[in-house]
Order: sequence, then structure tokens, then C-alpha cells
Amino acid sequence: MRRKNLISLLTIPLLIAACQSADGPAEVSTATPTPEATPTVEVQLPTATPSATLEPTPAFPPDLNCGETFCQAEWVGLLERPIGPGSNQFIDLTYPYASTANGLLDPHHGVEFLNEFGVTVLAAQEGEIVFAGQDYPDELGPYVGFYGNVVIIKHAGLFEGRDIYTLYAHMSEIQVETGQMVSVGEQIGAVGMTGIATGTHLHFEVRLDENDYFKTTNPSLWFSPVDRVNGGQGAALAGLVVNMQDQPIDQLSFTLELLDADGNPTQWYYPVSYYTYGSNPNPVTGENFGISDLPPGNYKLSYITDGLHTKFFTLEPGSLGLILLPWE
Repeated sequence: MRRKNLISLLTIPLLIAACQSADGPAEVSTATPTPEATPTVEVQLPTATPSATLEPTPAFPPDLNCGETFCQAEWVGLLERPIGPGSNQFIDLTYPYASTANGLLDPHHGVEFLNEFGVTVLAAQEGEIVFAGQDYPDELGPYVGFYGNVVIIKHAGLFEGRDIYTLYAHMSEIQVETGQMVSVGEQIGAVGMTGIATGTHLHFEVRLDENDYFKTTNPSLWFSPVDRVNGGQGAALAGLVVNMQDQPIDQLSFTLELLDADGNPTQWYYPVSYYTYGSNPNPVTGENFGISDLPPGNYKLSYITDGLHTKFFTLEPGSLGLILLPWE
């Protein structure tokens, strides 16, 4: 996907003017000296950019087409977590969407919720059960027996009239039937280790428009972000990094650092751009990397193309930031 198509679908009125530039004086390259410091927000971080105030009333999809390198908007997901409170509701960061785990595994078409055997699995939104059973002899993924005990729910017209399908796999038991209507948060099964699963977890996919293995998008960007460190409202980050031909760069590694009031890192995250084959961007963001459930605050994003580059920005509580990174 080229950058000129990134926000092509966003024709709704502007939700908020929550846009900010992450370029400015924050650019650092191994080929040039460090630029002069610039103050940010109310703390003395050397180069971070102040963040705009978010409007209190969200809508989906928000308008992220601010015309700057970094924009953000309040982000309210269309789906609820498929794991309830009291168990692990956070996505495993070691094998996220479109990852190959450093080439060790097949490209991931979903995400994992690591939990103990028997933990309750919930419907992420109301809808119709279109499949409930073992994926043998039915082929729902790359080959039969891939998912084991699996449930697929159709959420008709959930995204701007387009259908969304959520898939729940490797379960130890299934508690619904094909054709049944379920409500959001209703129990549909329990965490297990069926199919090709290694260790007990829920494999979760979001398929857009069609119930097809190659129509998945990043599930983490369909939830409202939660702060996985402190609880409460979190933030999400999506981005598009492209080469000189304006094409997405495959499997580029980033270092994302949460900074304290003195500009020192306190948390580290390591997103990687998507393995291109079989992955798809969110229709709102057009991203090729994304991570959610971050603590709000000031961040430094570092990556290497021709040299080392850094971007500084602030993520507000309950927001999603979108950053565009052309070849540099």
C-alpha cells in the first residue's frame, strides 16, 4: 500500500484536531550531528512534541488525516476483549500479528492471549456463529487441523456496513453451536491447546469482509487500548514505513521507549513491521506495524534504514497515534 492511499477512506468530518508533527528538530541520523533541543509538554524532554487535547466524545472511525508525520485521535475499539477480567487480557508481544518471531515461525494471522487451561473465552461482539467445531476435515486455515477446536462469529455490518469475522481457536471446549446468535461477552468456550498450539492460549483473529485466512487484520487495533503496566486507559501506535519506491518495508525492527520527565527510558517495546505476504492493514490506519496497550506518555521511536533515526512524540490516554516514516 502506498502512502497516498493511507487514509483514502476517511471522508467523515474531522473528529478532533489532535495532530502533531513528530519530525521537527527530533530527527537524528548517524550521518549528521544531534539537533538542538526543543521543549515539550510541561516537562523538560529535549525534543518531544506537545500533544493536542482530545475531544471527549469519540467516534469510529476517527479522522487521522491531519497532513502531518504524526497524528493522533481518540481510539474506541469496535470489539471487546475475548478474555474476561481476572485472567490475562493482554496480547502476547513475542508473536504479534504478521510476525515470524524472527523467522522461527510462520507469519502470524492473529494474536495470542496466553492463559491457563479452562479460562473462559468470550464473544468479542454480538453476532452469529458461522462455525463451531474442529477444523477437521474442514480447512479454515493453511491446512486441516490447524486450529483444533474453533469458533467463528460473523458481526454483520459492524465496520461501516462491512462484515467482520472473529475467530477463536485452540480451545479445550466449545459451548455454542453453528447458527446460534450470541451477545457481546457471552461465553463461547474455554482456553485449551488443540490443533497446532504449543502451550495453552487463545488464538484470536479478525477477518474483514470475508471469512478467509488471507483477509485478517491486526486484532490489537480493534480494541480500546488499556495500559498494560498501570491499568486504566492506555494508548496505541500504528505506523507505515516505506522504502524509496514508496513500498512498505518488510520486517523492519523498531525500538520504542517510554520516557520519564527527565527523558530517561522506563519501558521498552520492540515492534516489527509486518511480514507482507498474507497480512493486511487496518482500514482506518493503513499501517504496516502496530502495537497497543501502551502506557500514555512521551515516547522515542528508533529505527535503522540508511542510518539511525529517531522520532519523539506523546501518546495521550485513550488515543491512537499514527506515524508515517518515509525512506530516509
